[in-house]
Amino acid sequence: MTLKWLPNALTIGRCILAIVVGYTILDFNRNVRGGDSAALMAFLPFALFSFVALTDWLDGWLARKLNAESAFGARLDPIGDKLLSASSLLALSFIENWAWYITVPTLAIVSRDVLITAMREAMGNPGTMKVSNSAKMKTALVLGGIALVLLGMAISAITSGADTYSPNWVLSRGTHLAGLIMVWVAAVLAVMTAFDYVKGLTASEEDLHQ
Repeated sequence: MTLKWLPNALTIGRCILAIVVGYTILDFNRNVRGGDSAALMAFLPFALFSFVALTDWLDGWLARKLNAESAFGARLDPIGDKLLSASSLLALSFIENWAWYITVPTLAIVSRDVLITAMREAMGNPGTMKVSNSAKMKTALVLGGIALVLLGMAISAITSGADTYSPNWVLSRGTHLAGLIMVWVAAVLAVMTAFDYVKGLTASEEDLHQ
């Protein structure tokens, strides 16, 4: 039996689980209120997010390994990444009461992703739109940054009551801050790559009309 369906199945699964990840983040505060399972539930958003993010690498690797690369997969794969980052960032912004330090980069990244996705679809064959190295770096930074923010939240939840500047306090705050810095750098790259994509598309359209 052929397994060529597996990469696309993973991509579809990532799109669905991206919404589930957002829900677990929204439910974070309720899940960590005491109880024997509080520590386990504190790490659930981080663990689920990390697993879903890993499928981005796995489906691409399997597609190449099984010689199962397809136009459908090329079209859906970037959408899955954007759904995962958007649902996670918007959920984080919500539970932080739309604090500027997470909401500003969230709006930059999500707006850019909506713009690029619309541009890809407008081209009619989005799988052929070249992904720049800066865009790949932006994706890696935003996914890594979100993972660190979620890990910092989990550590903070299970070490609540730790003295200020104690090792546990420093670990949770340091992890959270490192994640936020990565998300902000990703936001800067998001804006830069958005301009690059628009400029590149404009140049392509001008060439077609010459």
